[in-house]
Amino acid sequence: MSKHDGITALVETLEKFKPGNPLRHYITHAVFPKFKNIEPGMRIDFDFPLTALVGANGIGKSSLLHALWGMPYGYSTSKFWFSTDLDPIVEPQRYFYGYWNEDCNNIVETRKARIGKKADYWEPYRWSAPDGMMPMLDGNFASKAKDRWHPVRRKVVYINFRALFGSFDRFFYFDNDFGKENRHKVMLQAAHRLKIIKEEFRLSYMLGRRQRIFENRTLEQNELDEVSKILGRSYDAAHLIRHSLYPGNRGKDLSVIFKRGSEYSEAFAGSGEIAAVSTVVDVLAAEDYSLILLDEPETSLHPGAQRALLKFLLEQIKLKKHQVVLSTHSSEFLTELPHTAIKVFEDNGNFQCRILPRSSPAAALNRLGKLPQNKRRILVEDSLAELLVLHAAQSLDIGDRETFEVKIAPGGAESILKYLGPSSMVSGDNVFIMLDGDKKKVEEFSDPNKIAPADYAGLDDLIKRELGLSPKYFIQGGQGDDAHKKAKIDSHLKYLEWLRVHLSFFPKTLPEHIILEALDPAHSYSELDSNSAKKKLKELLSEGAKIELDAEQISTLAKVKIASIPQSNTDLAAIRKCLEIWLHI
Repeated sequence: MSKHDGITALVETLEKFKPGNPLRHYITHAVFPKFKNIEPGMRIDFDFPLTALVGANGIGKSSLLHALWGMPYGYSTSKFWFSTDLDPIVEPQRYFYGYWNEDCNNIVETRKARIGKKADYWEPYRWSAPDGMMPMLDGNFASKAKDRWHPVRRKVVYINFRALFGSFDRFFYFDNDFGKENRHKVMLQAAHRLKIIKEEFRLSYMLGRRQRIFENRTLEQNELDEVSKILGRSYDAAHLIRHSLYPGNRGKDLSVIFKRGSEYSEAFAGSGEIAAVSTVVDVLAAEDYSLILLDEPETSLHPGAQRALLKFLLEQIKLKKHQVVLSTHSSEFLTELPHTAIKVFEDNGNFQCRILPRSSPAAALNRLGKLPQNKRRILVEDSLAELLVLHAAQSLDIGDRETFEVKIAPGGAESILKYLGPSSMVSGDNVFIMLDGDKKKVEEFSDPNKIAPADYAGLDDLIKRELGLSPKYFIQGGQGDDAHKKAKIDSHLKYLEWLRVHLSFFPKTLPEHIILEALDPAHSYSELDSNSAKKKLKELLSEGAKIELDAEQISTLAKVKIASIPQSNTDLAAIRKCLEIWLHI
């Protein structure tokens, strides 16, 4: 996804947010000694103010959202999970969590448990060393009892997108107790009443001694603007009515009448429009420092709308310091998030789920059976370099590993840096370069943002000094032309920025040095020049046999030998660290 959508900048800002500064009442982590199908003792840390839960259907993502719902004061997990004859709850169920406590300006832990005779009652419970809770802080605080910390106080907003329906859809598709003609009659009658209620701005409408109107208003301009951004279309107006005008004790139905040129109700609107309105209204109404829980927000929203919703949520965190936790199967909610913000749920082999502490989007989605897209291509100089990179990548998560492809570039390092690098910079492809260590001229390329305009005349020499050659840019205009000079300066500056991100080097001068010292650690080979290193490697691969090896045989034998190098090798670890950095780009 393009970084120009503003999400990257928002993420960079929110990464600086910390519990207590400015995130008040922030839940920092949760631990589950015994809770539903979560592996006993499993811990999840909320390292970023928006956390994405990823995993297969039925793995436990919603269970975690239900636990989070019940954590604050005045809320109970029993709203979502209660014992029945068909699904009895085996006692004692419990969890504890840490939160930033403003009384003591520190993180404290509190526990809630379903213990005792009260059916489905989750109560704050005393501190427990066996469950692994941290020691209680000394001192007298208003939020502390003798043997426990009181639950965190914050508002919770929970939106289950799978259950977001307009009133028309709820009645039309789910209420089948009426014959076709009677059902149509009921719907016509409800539509007639809704029209009167809207046009007369009624705040009360009684049927059968029951109040049937709970909210009746037009959307505020800021609400309408956010809905328009998410859905990618402009609305002249929208009118929201929460009601129970359809038969049965249905609670609150939602009707929305949109205006885009002409008016139309949710009966003709897409389900995504209803979801966008409901979410925007609820999130904008949330008070500062709220805990916002979203279950599969991608439901009914196209990919662009999903990205826009993510941006909206990040903006609201920035403005009102919310904490957001969402469950998702969509890459649109994962791309550009910090890897510590992505928590993967997977089966532990004992019909329980474990939660991985961090994941790249590719690794998370790989577990859902989604093949990687927008692969990252790594250009190297020769087959030995290719084999080393591929071997170093073996200890990455399979989803991360499959996002990389390694290619040997014809023409070697000079061709890569002179032609392929500038071309990739212009095309915007996910191309990265890993060259032999002997091509490294400087520890770090100059930061173009720190080069003064007065020094632009020396950019040709600076590039040649730091890169070892003069790159070939694709610049329009004649030689000596002012526009051409300006374009070349811009290209120099952009290429420096590109190289700082996309170019790296092997930790040793030559790939041969890495292989030789890994296979024969008792000796140092770093002083060998290229020809000597190649000769020594041939001797090692042939194991002393007096035979002449061609290039293909050398590559085959090297592949076998390289595969035996342990992943703990420091040179492989350095290569792998570079790959992990590139995963974030």
